[in-house]
Amino acid sequence: MRRRLALQALAALAFVPAARAAGEAVLPPIDDLRSLAAEAARARVPVIVLFSTPGCPFCREVRQNYLAPRLAEQQQRSRPEYLLREVDITSRRPIGAIDGRPLTEAQFADRYGVGLVPVLIAFDAQWRLLGEPLVGLDRSGFYEAYLDRLISGALGAKPGR
Repeated sequence: MRRRLALQALAALAFVPAARAAGEAVLPPIDDLRSLAAEAARARVPVIVLFSTPGCPFCREVRQNYLAPRLAEQQQRSRPEYLLREVDITSRRPIGAIDGRPLTEAQFADRYGVGLVPVLIAFDAQWRLLGEPLVGLDRSGFYEAYLDRLISGALGAKPGR
């Protein structure tokens, strides 16, 4: 069992260099829910998660055109306004636990009812939703505005702000 999980984790990590080599933007995955929550609590920032699947062209467009530029901007700041991560809703890669029970990426997505992609959800440090999820990709030119609204709502809802 441990060996199978280790091989699955290695397979998931193998995607990152291939995507980088292809010139695609890559968002950091969630490696451990508890440590990410602790980081968000210390920094007093929300966590924004892109739920996606490998090969999804709409997910790639959201990642490349909307989230990668924001991630680059966040990395330039001495103190980020939010943490940005990605979850593959089909992955069995373990990412820790919220309530003591181990979770995979797929189980984490199921917990929040994510079945279609792309979906963006803003969370607080206790993994509670901050506003409505942003579901799908808008082709009429308003996606940037919807994304701004999701981020602004998350920033306004976080404690200490």
